[in-house]
Amino acid sequence: MKHTAALGALALALGWLVTSGASAQQDTSHDARGVLRAGKLYSFGGGTDLQHGFGLDLRYELHPDGAEDGYLGLFSQGQYELGDAWRFAGGVAAGWGVFGLEAGVSHRTATDGFAGSTGLHVAQSFTFGPLSVGARLTIPLVDHVPQNIVAPMAVQGVEGALVVRLGWGFTLHGPRPEHRGCHAHGGERRDPHGHHGHHGR
Repeated sequence: MKHTAALGALALALGWLVTSGASAQQDTSHDARGVLRAGKLYSFGGGTDLQHGFGLDLRYELHPDGAEDGYLGLFSQGQYELGDAWRFAGGVAAGWGVFGLEAGVSHRTATDGFAGSTGLHVAQSFTFGPLSVGARLTIPLVDHVPQNIVAPMAVQGVEGALVVRLGWGFTLHGPRPEHRGCHAHGGERRDPHGHHGHHGR
């Protein structure tokens, strides 16, 4: 039942991300570009108990000037950890160049040995094309320890993890990235609509 409710909450969050991206077209200038990124997520880490995790990552990025360099956005993640726990996270994201930052809230469901936990999610990453490699830190805010059991459940404490994402972006609104044109001798950029050959005599 808890898993169903958590999955429902994640579905609502993902739907909100898509709706926000579509509606942003009316609220931003023509130069701003909105990108929806979807991909797969892998992590290894934890607190007291280290586990492998596999899941999905969905995020919306708004590039104010239409360029690739800087963006602000939102992210949402859901993954299953091999210790029989589900982890969901969502919040804000920002980046410049290959470097990215995330800050938000995460929730990990309880297992037979560990209590569930809601915490602060902080992460950084380096992105090279579709591949992102980084690390995240989860600081527990509330440990959901049951009170009506004889032996108290263990808690994970502060969690750290290595995170790898593989995803692709789709332009929702705004100008699409331009293909880089050929470069003339000396490093000057040629007109992409011009002739590529040298001028005749």
